[in-house]
Amino acid sequence: MAGVRSQADAVIIGGGIIGTSVAYHLAKAGMRDITLVEMDMVGSGSSGKSAAMIQLQMTSAALIQLSRESFKEYLSFGDEFGVDCGYKATGFLNLATSDIADTLRAQRQVQQNAGVPTELLAPQEIARLVPILNVDDIVFGSICWQDGVIDPHSVMQAYVRGARQRGAEIEEKVEATGLLIEKGCVSGVQTSAGVIFTPLVINAAGARAIQVGEWAGLKLPIKSYKRTVFVTDRFDSVPSDCPFVMDLATEWYFRKEGPGVLMGMGKEESATFDPQLDWLYLETIVARAMHRAPLLADARVMRGWAGLRSLTPDDLPIVGPVPGVSGFFNVCGWGGHGVMHAPAAGHLVAQWIQRGHATVDTEPFRLERFQKSV
Repeated sequence: MAGVRSQADAVIIGGGIIGTSVAYHLAKAGMRDITLVEMDMVGSGSSGKSAAMIQLQMTSAALIQLSRESFKEYLSFGDEFGVDCGYKATGFLNLATSDIADTLRAQRQVQQNAGVPTELLAPQEIARLVPILNVDDIVFGSICWQDGVIDPHSVMQAYVRGARQRGAEIEEKVEATGLLIEKGCVSGVQTSAGVIFTPLVINAAGARAIQVGEWAGLKLPIKSYKRTVFVTDRFDSVPSDCPFVMDLATEWYFRKEGPGVLMGMGKEESATFDPQLDWLYLETIVARAMHRAPLLADARVMRGWAGLRSLTPDDLPIVGPVPGVSGFFNVCGWGGHGVMHAPAAGHLVAQWIQRGHATVDTEPFRLERFQKSV
């Protein structure tokens, strides 16, 4: 195995969409000696197993500000990177049964206060919009037509290419194995290809961020949850202009995926970093589909995968420097929103490191909010 360079101004641990975005935006801001280490291949973790949605219709003002920042980049992605990020405004439809209706009403109020263009739909309107849905137990729905899908693979490759063009090194199949810390300051990263001496380490390790945090003496309040996704073969009963549909009570969703349909569900805490697809879980997803969209029972499932969502107790990411460990910076705990908020994450980290502050309010994302837990 060829060795990595022995010194860098910054080392990023994790080659998902967050890590590659940070590498690109730091390089764009003028930092040249950047090394990103990824234990497998870029995008091989949760970023490559996403439902690929981006939303303004988020549940808190803090997340909405991240979505707005990310939308700016995604909407101008072709101009900046010369490639299409695959954005398609499909709309995102949240369905509320009686037991979740108050929660959705509260979320809509937050969204309206932030100026997010959502529409309230009665059951009859939902049935006209998505005829395959059973709306007998639906109280109402909420939709934002600007929400849509992107292509995470194209985005990550654009970040990698842009970072490399600006001097960053993206090292695949190189595993970070520990940190060097001297007198409370980061001095290097131990890797499977040698030590990289650096004064700055950025923890963008996704589900493995907990382990990286432990190297710095931290107990990050993050838990990883498994979500399973299946994709069917051609299924014309769901038209190409169908919005993404989320049944909030069960966290079951579906959307069009090429000629077929993508369905996902699940929030089971995972004890492994590499969750395996359990085909028996298909019965659970199909049972939900038969209730909410009975015609989906006629679809033939062709493939599937399982991914992880790394969640914090308040569903907000952990971003920022760590008091007491100079040179260690977290950008983790994205809870399944990594693809959605990668541009904002990259901008935020680059601004914070280069200027000492960011253009968005970072207070909600600081690790210190969990002071009693760490």
